[in-house]
Amino acid sequence: MGRFRTNRNAMKKAVFLDRDGVINKPVIKRGRPFSPRKIEDFELLDGLDNFLKKSKQNGFINIIITNQPDIARGLMGWESLEKINNFIREKLPVDDILVCPHDNKDNCNCRKPKPGLLLKAAKERNIALENSFIIGDQWKDMEAGKNAGCTTVLIEYPYNKEVKADFRVKDLSSAEEIILKGEKKVIMDEFVNRYRGEVKEIVEKIDASEIEQMIALLVELRRKNGRLFFLGVGGGAANASHAVNDFRKIAGIEAYAPTDNVAELTARVNDDGWETSFVNWLVGCRLKKDDAVFIFSVGGGNEEKNISVNIVNALKYAKNVGAKILGIIGRDGGYTRQVADACVIIPTISSDTVTAHTESFQTVIWHLIVSHPKMKISETKWESIR
Repeated sequence: MGRFRTNRNAMKKAVFLDRDGVINKPVIKRGRPFSPRKIEDFELLDGLDNFLKKSKQNGFINIIITNQPDIARGLMGWESLEKINNFIREKLPVDDILVCPHDNKDNCNCRKPKPGLLLKAAKERNIALENSFIIGDQWKDMEAGKNAGCTTVLIEYPYNKEVKADFRVKDLSSAEEIILKGEKKVIMDEFVNRYRGEVKEIVEKIDASEIEQMIALLVELRRKNGRLFFLGVGGGAANASHAVNDFRKIAGIEAYAPTDNVAELTARVNDDGWETSFVNWLVGCRLKKDDAVFIFSVGGGNEEKNISVNIVNALKYAKNVGAKILGIIGRDGGYTRQVADACVIIPTISSDTVTAHTESFQTVIWHLIVSHPKMKISETKWESIR
């Protein structure tokens, strides 16, 4: 889109509207929507005039973007289409009506889901597509908007339940709230509010008894001078490194993580393979029954699906040695949950935030543990300043 940004301050914004299903009632045949071919069958939906007037008052250009393949198929003439377009212009405050008359086989650039018509409008009218919206009722509308960089708003019908969009609304009144009350900021606010709500829900659902069991096991481990070995990959590895510091410094427990020693870990991966890198490290550490292994993982490991098998192998060894196993895991807990002496499962609220919440709450929970009066033996700096 950089080629349109000649003067960012002078650029405009637009509301692109599909026609059938947004401007007028579609003709439903066999559960599918079709375009009316005659002016006699064309019926405008309610609330359009008010919505489009408010849109213009808020600085938007109103542009209808419509596929009309019946032209190419010979099922409708240009004269009939122009009658409908003139009727729309008479009744509604629209700035333009852009039509793709082609069929799929024509392989044009203007037929949605391709964004050709949106790009054409942006170039001719100096529109910032990233500040614009497209409202439609089919996946092609949403895909065209996405391809052009617009925010997508889907009006819900029985035939589009599976279609994905930035927003799903029941009617144009709901779309008005999204578009006219903050524009792009609404998208951020919606996700932020959802995420915050999920955090609250997770807090309520976490099993506190598992955390208390962890604390009891760790108090006993420290009493026996046992060591604590943190295992994780990706974000879990980063959390393991941080946790090693806190458990050593705040809780007075001897703690280690294989991912803190890049030279040794990569040598083991290179010489022995990734799947045995953790277990061989534990062997080298001479893991004992008075020690514990603490897992940070989103899935907990699954040997059958070949997921985090290095964690699975390490846990099998720990179990064989008799060491305690603890974990803070997402999803269903995987193999870690099956063998752990204490395992906190971070509840899945939404499929698209599983990793984010799991890795975030790993941090929250281990900080809770090292801050607990039974665990904390060293004052942290900011808590000691009065």
